[in-house]
Amino acid sequence: MKKNQKQNESTRIILKKISWTALILIVYDIGRHIPLPFNDYKMIKQLMINDHLLALSGSATGANLSQISLFSLGLGPWMSAMIIWQLLVMIKKFSFDKLSKREASFFQLLITLFIALIEAWGLLLGLRLVEMNLLKTLIIILTMVSGSFFLIWLANMNAINGIGGTVTVVLFGMIASIAQQVKPIFKVKLTSWNYAFWLILIMVVGLLLILMAVILDKAEYRIIIHRILINNKFNQQTYLPVRLNPGGGMAIMFGLSLLLVPNYLIRILHNFNQQNMLIYWLSKNIGLNSYFGVSIYIIILVSLSIVFGFVNVDAEKISENLRKSGDYIVNCQPGVPTQAYLQRYIKLFSTLGAFFTGLIAGCPLYLGVIYSQYSTTLMLPGFLLMSVSMLRMITDQIKTIILLHSYSDLFSD
Repeated sequence: MKKNQKQNESTRIILKKISWTALILIVYDIGRHIPLPFNDYKMIKQLMINDHLLALSGSATGANLSQISLFSLGLGPWMSAMIIWQLLVMIKKFSFDKLSKREASFFQLLITLFIALIEAWGLLLGLRLVEMNLLKTLIIILTMVSGSFFLIWLANMNAINGIGGTVTVVLFGMIASIAQQVKPIFKVKLTSWNYAFWLILIMVVGLLLILMAVILDKAEYRIIIHRILINNKFNQQTYLPVRLNPGGGMAIMFGLSLLLVPNYLIRILHNFNQQNMLIYWLSKNIGLNSYFGVSIYIIILVSLSIVFGFVNVDAEKISENLRKSGDYIVNCQPGVPTQAYLQRYIKLFSTLGAFFTGLIAGCPLYLGVIYSQYSTTLMLPGFLLMSVSMLRMITDQIKTIILLHSYSDLFSD
């Protein structure tokens, strides 16, 4: 009887969270289609056809660049600010790691505001959405920045009340863009047999990529931990898991958000100094439609994969907790030697994961430079890796809720 009550309770909580997420996604979808004033949307549509890679890059951050709307900036400014803040904390030179949670949140939002202003201004200048009228420009910039902050609030509300945290919003936008990625293949004049061939090929390649991503995402190296207060057989089962790809697929999402910042910044600089040949060259090559832009993106991917590996598995914190509890890694001294021991494995597996991420999500884009008509399709492997990582987070959260409510009360009758 009590077991059924616990199951009903976990089901009720999950359904409540799913309802919250559904409501938030409905609001998000409405906001994605609320147009901004003073714009020529026929011209915007044509510009996005010519710059489809920018539109798809934006979809990986929850942005909607297919039409300039309230949520055109998406979560990109916030994601970029999180990376910058994390790097500042890791440096530890400026004592940012000693700030309170409230103070850290304030500085993160301040960085977000600065990046959002740059991206909104760069988007307006790059697409030439309005005449250079100061009042109209300010209204659109402030509206887009406000929309981005409202979307950040929505994502955080989903993290508190819904399923999947902030990434659910991004996942929703990515799924909506998959049809756009596959569409170029079927624009080619093919026979019915060739259509079937391409469809089967896409499905097989997609399934193989998903399988590889799942294996690398779930595979882990187990470091045996000796618990001094456990003297039975369970002592042999205690270990510290280090995933083979500790950075996960999040490096792709954050990498695309980081790539958008210099893209918009170069557009702003080009608007003020159109005679500068270096800025002009950068404005044409900073995106994913050139070998230079793809190379920069791969460097960002690899770097973020390694950084996220060290962030997700904090060797200093783990070694300190082991030292305080008296537990230790077999054949390794506590303290600094334990930290160095863990860092070797984190560095090894982060590099392995970074190589895999760069190879699968980055290298195919070189082919997109050669065969530009398929450039959007070649972004699909990276989107699949992100989707696997996000879906694993969602399923883990559901499993945690079920597990949390599967135990009987301690003082139950």
